[in-house]
Amino acid sequence: MAIDLTDRYFATELMRGGMARWKLDRDAWPLRAIVLHHAAGWYGPPLGADASRREEEQRIRSLARDHHARFGIGPGYHYVAFPSGRLYAVGKAGTHRAHTKGRNPKTGVRWNIEAIGVCALGDYERTGRDEPTPGLREAIEEAVEEIRGFRFTLPGAPVFGHGMTPTVNTSGDPLPQATSCPGRRLIPLLAELNRPAAPDVNGELAAIRAAAEAIERKLQAA
Repeated sequence: MAIDLTDRYFATELMRGGMARWKLDRDAWPLRAIVLHHAAGWYGPPLGADASRREEEQRIRSLARDHHARFGIGPGYHYVAFPSGRLYAVGKAGTHRAHTKGRNPKTGVRWNIEAIGVCALGDYERTGRDEPTPGLREAIEEAVEEIRGFRFTLPGAPVFGHGMTPTVNTSGDPLPQATSCPGRRLIPLLAELNRPAAPDVNGELAAIRAAAEAIERKLQAA
């Protein structure tokens, strides 16, 4: 389960124009997608699998200050995952944030409203930089599972890599994201995250067993 820091970052000093400006009614604006990002080496030197929670929370604070200064809200993501395997919820799901420009081609609504942003701390693009740890992968998978479990997330919500998110502008014309985010070493994970879940057949098997037992009892009683 994600470490919940959402109350810490649901604050006037990190939400330009006031908190009400950033709140959403998720019954009116359901979640249609998840967008995976990486921090691309910003906010300090790399943190490894042995990083402390204190170091990670300091990094999130740096990210929040930077995003607030540039985009008006900090952090601009909803979740931040670390190589240690720790996952932090930093933005309330009922807020729109600042992680992906442009609009959903199917609805014309801004992706920052219809998508949840998940950031992997590290640089997963440049040669000689970070490699995704097993813990990081698990934290990202945990975030996706949690988001897909929200009652206001539409079934089958896809996970897009930031740079591959289908996007249009206000006129409906294609708008390239023009970024390699989340990095070539995280892109292969997208196939796993978008693989259809295996059907849960336990209930059906239990019903079959119960029916078979009932038939056997009738035969024995005959």
